Amino acid sequence: MLDYKLVEAVSAVIRLGSFEKAAQELGMTQSAISQRIKLLEERVAQPLVVRSKPIKATDAGARLYRHFQHVNMLEQEILSDLPEVSEDSFKRVSLAVNADSLATWFVRVAEVLFLDYNMLVDISTADENKTLDLLKQGTVMGAVSTQDKRIQGCKVAPLGAMRYVPVARLDFISRYFPDGVTPAALRKAPAVIFGRDDDMHEKFLKQNYRIASGEFPCHVVPSSEGFVNVARTGMAYALVAENQVRSYLEDGELVKICDKEFIRPLYLHSHNIDSTLLKSVVEMTKAIAQMELVKIK
Repeated sequence: MLDYKLVEAVSAVIRLGSFEKAAQELGMTQSAISQRIKLLEERVAQPLVVRSKPIKATDAGARLYRHFQHVNMLEQEILSDLPEVSEDSFKRVSLAVNADSLATWFVRVAEVLFLDYNMLVDISTADENKTLDLLKQGTVMGAVSTQDKRIQGCKVAPLGAMRYVPVARLDFISRYFPDGVTPAALRKAPAVIFGRDDDMHEKFLKQNYRIASGEFPCHVVPSSEGFVNVARTGMAYALVAENQVRSYLEDGELVKICDKEFIRPLYLHSHNIDSTLLKSVVEMTKAIAQMELVKIK
């Protein structure tokens, strides 16, 4: 039998990446956390964490963490059915989403989960292609991804799609696109991209203008809000989620530089466990996505 006090210590260290943060969350000393992990490692006869900065889970530690996530979700569900303990107690769910979703429609999901289900959300952000790694590692119970392929032990459901449009200030357009948006002009006009792992802008230029990676100048700004603000300063044009800049388009601060767009489908992956709470999270996310996102054809 597993001693779940020991498992809880290991899980907190893996989730937070630090003995110090785990000790603060659990109200213990770092020495006590370390002792619990060492004791569990002795009982299972293998290391569970790599003591680096940040702390990382071994394969065995990751499996144990996923197990604890499932047990914790089911325990929360049982407690929610007990009126004497559920009224003032918060439930918790960990989710991974891309930054653009968090900056636009997904914050509504968090709001409803808190107001209607008394849930605290623990959100991790990663590129749309990387969120599934967090799900596989067991760090989260659900993840928004651009991939529709089902992974082992999980379910997948379509959410809809985000529409991205290229925008800039009028003075930027006058300076860099006086004769319209052409391949030659795009090879000289500064763009802003979210990060080196985000290839959406490159795909947009390749599909529409046959411009390859490295053939255009760009700023790198790994923040959805900062990304938009760079375009608002006139430093660059940006391929950005339309619902994120709708107000700027309406008041004329930003303008679409052309009629091209990029559609990115999104899917929700979640652990396949018999949990009413997790099912509620999935259904609520799908319902809000249906209202906020473009329908996938």
